[in-house]
Amino acid sequence: MTPNRTYIRSAGGGFGTETGMFDDEVSPQAIDATRALVNALAGSYERGWQPADVLHLARRSNEPSDADLAASVVLREARLTRAEDRAPYDWVEQLRIIGEHHRAAASLADRASADGADLRALTAGLLFEDPYHSVYQITDLALAWSRLPDWTLLAPPPSAWPARRLPDGSATQPDGGEADAKVLNKIRGLLAKAEATDFTEEAEIFTAKAQELMTRYAISAALLHSREGAGYTSVHGRRIHLDNPYVKEKVHLLTAIGEANRVRTVWFSSLAIATTVGTPLDLQQVDMLFTSLLVQATRAMQFADANSRNGSHTTSFRKGFLAGFANRIGQRLRDADSKATVAAADEASMPVDDLLPILAGTSEAVDSEFERLFPRTRKARGRAVDANGWYAGQSAADDATLTAGGQSLQR
Repeated sequence: MTPNRTYIRSAGGGFGTETGMFDDEVSPQAIDATRALVNALAGSYERGWQPADVLHLARRSNEPSDADLAASVVLREARLTRAEDRAPYDWVEQLRIIGEHHRAAASLADRASADGADLRALTAGLLFEDPYHSVYQITDLALAWSRLPDWTLLAPPPSAWPARRLPDGSATQPDGGEADAKVLNKIRGLLAKAEATDFTEEAEIFTAKAQELMTRYAISAALLHSREGAGYTSVHGRRIHLDNPYVKEKVHLLTAIGEANRVRTVWFSSLAIATTVGTPLDLQQVDMLFTSLLVQATRAMQFADANSRNGSHTTSFRKGFLAGFANRIGQRLRDADSKATVAAADEASMPVDDLLPILAGTSEAVDSEFERLFPRTRKARGRAVDANGWYAGQSAADDATLTAGGQSLQR
């Protein structure tokens, strides 16, 4: 039941004019709780955490509305710090996705940030707008964020951002921060179509076009970087957040995709977060391939269930299925990478032997940065899986088309 509300109109506009402010119901204790939450978020950023990280942890909490609460505070903080103009591109992309998934939180953040540092509008929105949050919930989340330990800094925190992000050519240059936005949007569109269609052949065509476009763009960028005589290869880290079920098997798939694309992966099991390290272009490719192939693997596994394959409804079968799918996909991607490299060298009118050292240099730069970020890692131990699931997954991986023309890579 919604409590009785006293509306106080603001002559200056903003939040008060649009929806009313519940001034007599926003207690000093509630404002203090919100302030603690905002400060805890800022502190977590300085210790290496990023927007998508804190949202992932909020989704994993026992309180279903923690994600909306976290999104409201994250997006408001982004407005006040002008993150869109100052933050690294990957940070801005995280905020965009959060805003898309939490539209009510984005709307509240816009209104609340209009009052600047005044936390009354944000507190009122959190307490009295759907979904409603209690002061206790705000306090609990603030405590959880304040206890987050130091983590690897993958990008400069807000305190190190420039007054305005300087144009450094990163949208177009191979040693910069991001791929061409037009290329990425085209790839996302192709993969979205592949995931939306119920027709396997049509999905294969869309996936093949996306793979070809990204691979050729990445190799062309590496060639341009080499021809310009740039000695420094930009290598970044990116976190990927995984959800149940079958998290370990999903990590296996992510690692297999990364290994085929000169990207290394480290897994933090207690957080269900993986960190990938590679060039910005390769990271984009791995991220998008992983998302698309995970959809294909899930669809194939559901197909096995629907057709009543022996044992297909068991957890062990599904784990084996995803492990087999990942193993075979890794092999196919390595084959595809070799063929794409030969094709790219032919397009550039150069011997493939002259291109291989350039790609090897990228791998060396990735290895060096990986060792710097994570000097103490250990390889995960393999484990036994359901044999029927394993071979069914490998068969499904053979059906996942990765090359132009929709042809399988089986030999």
